[in-house]
Amino acid sequence: MSLRSIMVMLFLLLLCSPMEPDALGQANDRSALRGHYELQEGRRLYEQYCRFCHGEQGKGKAYDKVTPPPADLTAETVQGKSDTELMSIIHEGEPGSPMGAWKWALSEQDKRNVLRYIRSLAH
Repeated sequence: MSLRSIMVMLFLLLLCSPMEPDALGQANDRSALRGHYELQEGRRLYEQYCRFCHGEQGKGKAYDKVTPPPADLTAETVQGKSDTELMSIIHEGEPGSPMGAWKWALSEQDKRNVLRYIRSLAH
């Protein structure tokens, strides 16, 4: 086989091979963009529904007229809970506390977005 034939075959092989790094890069870009959108949507929902009691930074000191006081969402006691536990609290409320159920106001995706934002408060 001549050098020219080998070069043509290599060129064709490279031309026909999939460009996985670009595909992965685009997928990562889409994922990052979606994550950013979900975080911003979670922040918007938090400000609309949660900030009154939990405060701007989630420290739980915004509304001190209730007993027990609203949870500090940045504390290890909250951040240490699983996503499932926190989703349940957002959905059903917290018995024995002023935390009410949001199942009537928030969709499942809304609750996931709020949870994403609550997780970001610890950083």
